[in-house]
Amino acid sequence: MNNQTIQTFVASGAITEFALVSLDTAGKVKITENGTEKACVGIAQRAAAAGEAVEVVTAGLSRAIAGGNITASTDPRLKSVTGTTGKVETVASGDFAVCRMIPNINQTTAADNDQILVMFVGPVVVEA
Repeated sequence: MNNQTIQTFVASGAITEFALVSLDTAGKVKITENGTEKACVGIAQRAAAAGEAVEVVTAGLSRAIAGGNITASTDPRLKSVTGTTGKVETVASGDFAVCRMIPNINQTTAADNDQILVMFVGPVVVEA
């Protein structure tokens, strides 16, 4: 069963593995810099330098990097951390949830820099 939609983009700058990425004005991808970014298109599947092709999960399951403490049972909806890390964190008011943590018996919480499994859906609803 295939549970991912993967598209290839050109990186506009350095991108780290499993970072959230957004389209820039030239149609290239860059690291997503805040939780209100409407142009977030997915999660990079490998590191890439400027000008390189990078595969991006635009829908479905992917690994992501936690940008802080996350508890899947109470706050599973995630957005981009502010900055240039491409990490994910729990949504706050005014943010676009772009994915949700998919827990398993061995990982129901996460801390900063942990790899987690997420379902990427894109920026669809603003958190009230």
